[in-house]
Amino acid sequence: MSEGQGGDNAVSDPDRFSGRLFDKDAAGYEKQRLVSPAQRGVDFDGIMQRQIAAFLPSQHLGRVLDYGAGNSPYRQYISCDRYVTADVSQNLAGDIEHLLVPGECLAVDAASFDAALLLDVLEHVPDPDFVLGEIRRLLAPNGRLFISAPFIYREHETPYDFARYTVFGMRELIGRQQGEIVRLIKAGNVFYTLLALFLERGVANGESNRLGIPGRIVNRLLRTLVPVLAPLLCKAPNQEDGIYHHLLLEVSFA
Repeated sequence: MSEGQGGDNAVSDPDRFSGRLFDKDAAGYEKQRLVSPAQRGVDFDGIMQRQIAAFLPSQHLGRVLDYGAGNSPYRQYISCDRYVTADVSQNLAGDIEHLLVPGECLAVDAASFDAALLLDVLEHVPDPDFVLGEIRRLLAPNGRLFISAPFIYREHETPYDFARYTVFGMRELIGRQQGEIVRLIKAGNVFYTLLALFLERGVANGESNRLGIPGRIVNRLLRTLVPVLAPLLCKAPNQEDGIYHHLLLEVSFA
């Protein structure tokens, strides 16, 4: 379910997160957002996507698991021998390999992967301890988990939007699974975060844009300014700042 925004392992509706089921506009909305960062050019959504892409491992890997993969928008940024996708429902391309069953382990041997991706997924998971425990089981010794999670962001993919995590919440959650945070980065400064909230003020639950014509015109004008504002919007927040858009983490397990 990467989105941009993620997927999970513990929801009973097998079709949730398939944006096209929410309303007639949702499929187009999902296709627009769930694309590779390289395809976005200098646009607003691409700013965060490129920061997430830059955080991912640059070295060549063996087997990689994209857990809650959605349309796998970061796939081309991972160099590996085998890229495996899992989610609770099929994606737009029909290339999810493993359909997850809520509360059940993936039908894959333990220690099968060198790295796992959990990109914009945890906020959609009612039982994050189960998901992290399952990923811990699936990772080989010295394997790494890469997490992205929104902090200040609107409700989305409702009603399967359950949580927002602070740095301290993440440390507690990961610590419960004997995990260690190797890298932690806050992404999306206060200017990016505020503009993100404003631009998506009309996106209602169901992922449909319900702004009127004046609001859409304002949004379009603001988006035309993004290339000019990019140096300000792309500036990394101070790691002590309490206002930021995303957390990015690299995790190892004992």
